[in-house]
Amino acid sequence: MWYAVLISPFIALAVAGLVREYLFWRSGEFDGGQSCGKITVVIPMRGVAPWTEENLRAIAAQKVDAAAEYIFVVDSADDPAYSLASKFGRVVLNEGEGKSAALATALKYADGDCIVFADDDIRPGPLWLHRLTAPLSKYHAATTYRWYLGRGLCHKVRLAISNMGFPAMLDKRSRFVWGGSTALRREVVDKSKLAARLPKYVSDDYAVYSAIKELGGSIWFSKAAIAPTPDPECRLREAFMWGIRQILMVKWHAPAGWYAGVAIYTIGFLLSIALPLAGLLLSHPELLTGLVLHPINLAKDLVRARGVAKYSGTPVKMSQVVATWLVGNVVLPLAVWASAFVKCVWWRGRRICR
Repeated sequence: MWYAVLISPFIALAVAGLVREYLFWRSGEFDGGQSCGKITVVIPMRGVAPWTEENLRAIAAQKVDAAAEYIFVVDSADDPAYSLASKFGRVVLNEGEGKSAALATALKYADGDCIVFADDDIRPGPLWLHRLTAPLSKYHAATTYRWYLGRGLCHKVRLAISNMGFPAMLDKRSRFVWGGSTALRREVVDKSKLAARLPKYVSDDYAVYSAIKELGGSIWFSKAAIAPTPDPECRLREAFMWGIRQILMVKWHAPAGWYAGVAIYTIGFLLSIALPLAGLLLSHPELLTGLVLHPINLAKDLVRARGVAKYSGTPVKMSQVVATWLVGNVVLPLAVWASAFVKCVWWRGRRICR
């Protein structure tokens, strides 16, 4: 009995999370018209993959009621990304080092009244740019999130880790901006001196987010702009280290959020896996109460997947969602715990330490 009383608040929190997920995806998408006269899409690049050209073709083939220019930033004219990107827009050389510096460089050339930051690994639908920028008629910024497409264990690991960010996106009080697809009003870029701010941050997401918040800006999450992200050559170790890097960005720029995450995933692992396993081995059936958290969390993931499929048109198989949930029960706490000990990460050939 005592254990049921102890665990009941955590069950209540899990149910509240499920309800919030359901209400979020049930709510409508922004239905206003386009207010941007010209949109500048900025895409930093380093190297190319066999599928990069198809991604860029999808990014550049947008149906939007505004003029659109594409600025690609590469480190060197010898990078194969230079010649590939030149097929789709203007290419400039990074005047600094890293992604944040690349975005800052592009802002010197961008003259759109709306600015979009995008990653080159996404493959969005034809209305992605419109759905991402239309909310700027009312909001200072609009963002979305990615959904990885792939097969096998590695894909499940990457999707599970990536989806850790979704809960924060559901509430405007905790919402951040994702650098892979974020749109900004020009006034946010100018008033915050974003070009000067960006190189000071390892994570461009946090640089942009801090600028918006300092101006008291509002952020819209565009469900219909969710970006499918093909990942056909996923490698398991690389995916896990990528996940640790994502968590480290939170640790470095928002330590309070990181500590909260460590507590949440540690308690969740203890209540739903470690203690029920001990209950089975030691014949303490009361410890099995934590198993009730599993169907609640799985239901939340299924609701999210259905919402992603509905609003973005991204193909989602429920069997893959279940498999990803199973993998995530182990991988997510491992990645969070590992982030407490990792000091340096690699990103596209760069070693980043903090």
